[in-house]
Amino acid sequence: MSYMIKNDEDRLSSLPEEVVSHILSLMPTKFAVRTSILSWRWRYSWMSVTNLDFDDRHPYHDLNCFTKFVDRVLELQKSPQVKVFRMCFSEMWVKKSNVSKWIDVAVRLNVSELDVQSIVLEVPVSLFTCRTLTKLKLAHNTRDWDVWECSSPVNLPCLKTLDIYVIANPFVNAFKLLPGCPVLENLYLCVTCKGEKEEYIFNIPTLKRLELTWHKHRPVNDKVVLQVPNLEYLSVTHMFGRPVVKKELSSLIDQPLRHHMWVKCLKEVGLNNFQFKE
Repeated sequence: MSYMIKNDEDRLSSLPEEVVSHILSLMPTKFAVRTSILSWRWRYSWMSVTNLDFDDRHPYHDLNCFTKFVDRVLELQKSPQVKVFRMCFSEMWVKKSNVSKWIDVAVRLNVSELDVQSIVLEVPVSLFTCRTLTKLKLAHNTRDWDVWECSSPVNLPCLKTLDIYVIANPFVNAFKLLPGCPVLENLYLCVTCKGEKEEYIFNIPTLKRLELTWHKHRPVNDKVVLQVPNLEYLSVTHMFGRPVVKKELSSLIDQPLRHHMWVKCLKEVGLNNFQFKE
């Protein structure tokens, strides 16, 4: 029996460092760091993970403890590139300044996929010119109408997927991002407003998948214009999450008669100003 245990330990210790890093990247960062107590061999392995996942739903003593933990992990990170950087703060009221600082670190780590879900949100300028970013998700869960702003020119040359949840005025954040995403293929946009009538124009030649969701206190009266010649999938959902349209498409622009069918369908559920344009 002792021989079998020893043999197992040897096999574990002989794993290549890149394999160990991959294994640790599949678990929340809190648990990856805990593996440092297993043995001397594992003491520093967590510092080279390619995925970072900070989630306040995994119990921490308090906000101060959680903040120090994230700071320390990022300070000791040795990986030259982080593939996935996820921050989910749905239980703790993490300060805007800390969220902004951590996003900035993710950019400096050449992040590929960034997922930020926070009660309050402040976005650093560095994010708007991140050349390595391919997927971005920003969710702002505050109960007030505080809005983060896109205050600088946007240049995200590799961004293919944008998933964004907007509280009020989407034209100071979400719609300022779109012109700076020249290869965008997937857009998921959720807008929560107080009911003001607005106009949404999506002029995105590269877009293949579009999912729109409105949460408003009054019937949806917005004007939506689609200039999306390569769209393959469209989903529209409005108040209380009731689906309006969810359909696989193929080349909408090449089938103008199909446009009229879609517009008619959308009008029947209150979206009277929904238009397709070439």
